[in-house]
Amino acid sequence: MRKIFLFILLPLLLATCKRDDRERLFEILVPNITFEIPAGLSGGLPRVFELDNLSSSVIALAKNAGIDTATIVEIRPRAATLQAIQGNADYSFLREVVIRVCRSQSNVCYATDEAFNIVYYDERRIGSRINLNPSLPNLRRTLIRERYKLEILFYLKQGAVSPTAIPTRLDMIFEAVK
Repeated sequence: MRKIFLFILLPLLLATCKRDDRERLFEILVPNITFEIPAGLSGGLPRVFELDNLSSSVIALAKNAGIDTATIVEIRPRAATLQAIQGNADYSFLREVVIRVCRSQSNVCYATDEAFNIVYYDERRIGSRINLNPSLPNLRRTLIRERYKLEILFYLKQGAVSPTAIPTRLDMIFEAVK
């Protein structure tokens, strides 16, 4: 019975998997957003850094590429990196990092606005650079506007404290697709 069920289920699963045929129109580079993680952070609640009223370059990039913004169906996260500006810093006190992108002047960004994240489940040494994983939201409604808000959430490991102030640079890449 189990083999028959697997024999029927496998073709159904393969039939539902479809290749992503959307065409990438252009990349949106958001380089060199700088902030400082202060010394002495501790606790279980996330530490939130808000950067509001950031300039979005989507309209200008679309215009330079000769693309009408109405043809952009989706703007999705592709890659993000947190890097210590001074190379000897260590992010090993962090358990999780979440980056949310939401509308400018909004009171709060929600979990559905999450663009990038990383979670460390073990006690390994992280170092001075963190490569974040892209999430799945379509950020078109937010990034097609002239301004947006960025929230960076840091969750610290149990009992950990940020040892020194760490000047940090965030670089992000999004892609516009049709």
